[in-house]
Amino acid sequence: MTRLHPRPLVGIVLLAAFLLLPSMASVGMFMDGTIYASISRNLAEGLGSPWALHFSDGLFPVFREHPPLVFWLQSLFFRALGDGYLTERAYDLVVMLTTAVLMIALWRRLVAACRLDSLAGYWWLPLLLWVVVPKWSWTYRNNMLESTLTVFCLAAVLLALAGLRSADTRRLILCTGTAALATLLAFLAKGPVALFVLAAPLLLGPAVARVDWRRIALVTATLVVGFAALLGLVLAWPEAREMLAAYWHKQVLGRSGVSVNDAGMLVELVKKLAVMSAVLLGLRAWTGRGQPGGWLRPVRGPVLAMLALGLAASLPLMLGDLDSAHYLGPSLPFFALGLGLVGAAMLDQAGERVRAVLEARPRIVFSVCAGVAAVAILAMTLGRLGEVRRNDDYHAFLAQVADRTGQRAALSIDPGLYDDWYLHAIAQRHYRLSLVVDDADAEWRLAAAASAPVAGYRESGVRNEHWTLRVRAD
Repeated sequence: MTRLHPRPLVGIVLLAAFLLLPSMASVGMFMDGTIYASISRNLAEGLGSPWALHFSDGLFPVFREHPPLVFWLQSLFFRALGDGYLTERAYDLVVMLTTAVLMIALWRRLVAACRLDSLAGYWWLPLLLWVVVPKWSWTYRNNMLESTLTVFCLAAVLLALAGLRSADTRRLILCTGTAALATLLAFLAKGPVALFVLAAPLLLGPAVARVDWRRIALVTATLVVGFAALLGLVLAWPEAREMLAAYWHKQVLGRSGVSVNDAGMLVELVKKLAVMSAVLLGLRAWTGRGQPGGWLRPVRGPVLAMLALGLAASLPLMLGDLDSAHYLGPSLPFFALGLGLVGAAMLDQAGERVRAVLEARPRIVFSVCAGVAAVAILAMTLGRLGEVRRNDDYHAFLAQVADRTGQRAALSIDPGLYDDWYLHAIAQRHYRLSLVVDDADAEWRLAAAASAPVAGYRESGVRNEHWTLRVRAD
């Protein structure tokens, strides 16, 4: 029977809640996530279509910058929960929890396949390593596509492992075919960065499932051919083919090749792995050096397989014009699982003292401290509900604009404001305003505060130090 480790689990839940909930309660996200939420809301309300997504009349009237799956899924939350800013927060929390569940499931599959039953109770350790890395919470707090991509990548790897371990051929094909479907869904979430999972049978077969090359070849072929067949069915649909072709030419071919940011992405990966490694060093210092040798040997195979999957998910990013560490998000669970196996093997061989501490039921002092921390996190979260903690000047001005023009209005804007992506994103997501460059028929015009009035428009009285709203004079 798997022994529980209640105190580490409580600590991880409190840490994750502290990193996520107070920030999620407030208004404001990174520009990309705000645009994604707007598109999902619009789709839920019938603006645009599944293969021709719509952001606003002035920017991305037909959005083809990414595949559509995340917007489809998030639109279901908008249909169910309405157009509050907490809707996308609810979606991201569900995605985060689903990722955690899949990590636990993959952990159990790994230890069962390698006959490491004594490590089953350490499933909390990869979750800890995952939560503490820099930008873990940032991805979920800002509605990034990578969070949904991670779910389907984990599901595909989990199903591929199940296929490798299936003694029955029909079950093998069923599991691997479902893994191919999960791979397609990952591709439809964020494109070719998902395709590292096609290498999963080659990496898991020898090191984890310990099957012969025939089984590995059969599972690999089923996975690749199944994915290709399913993608072919999608591309047979003209609307899908048109959208994905436009995405491919602009976002994949247009951003491929060696980038000046290559070294920066590698540095970000090293920083994330360094934090995970620091946690393991701390555990090593706690357990001491008196444990018997050879404790790493039983987990060497699955450790190498998980680290290889992490590298397969992250190293190809160095070949694109990418400039943010959140792109590494899908690789982090695999690194956490691999290094988590190292930590679990170390703890499991550390002796009765360590096991007793981990398995002990929480005492009164721990319970009180945990309760106080939970109440404090809840108070912080409730205290930030509705509070604008990012781009407050945008919100204050655009709220006045929407009061004056009404929501769902199309405003003309000066060309110099077109590249202010936050202006577009916040205007559409929170006030349903479309900003169209030099719209000659528009009643309202948004301009820089210091700019000279355009003929035919006068000041409306709505302005701040950055922008002014003008109204047609006639």
